[in-house]
Amino acid sequence: MFYSFELQMAGVILLTAMAVCGVSLWIKRRKLEKESVEQESAESIEQDISENK
Repeated sequence: MFYSFELQMAGVILLTAMAVCGVSLWIKRRKLEKESVEQESAESIEQDISENK
C-alpha cells in the first residue's frame, strides 16, 4: 500500500473540511450579493420616487 492508513484518513478529513468551508463561503457570498442587489434596487426606487416629486 503506497500510503499508510493514517495519511489516507488525514486526507479524507482535510478534503471534507475544505469542502465544507468552500460551500459555506459560497453560501455566504451568495447571501451578501443578494443583499447588495436588494439594497441597490431599494435605493434606485427611492431615487425614482424623489425625482418624480
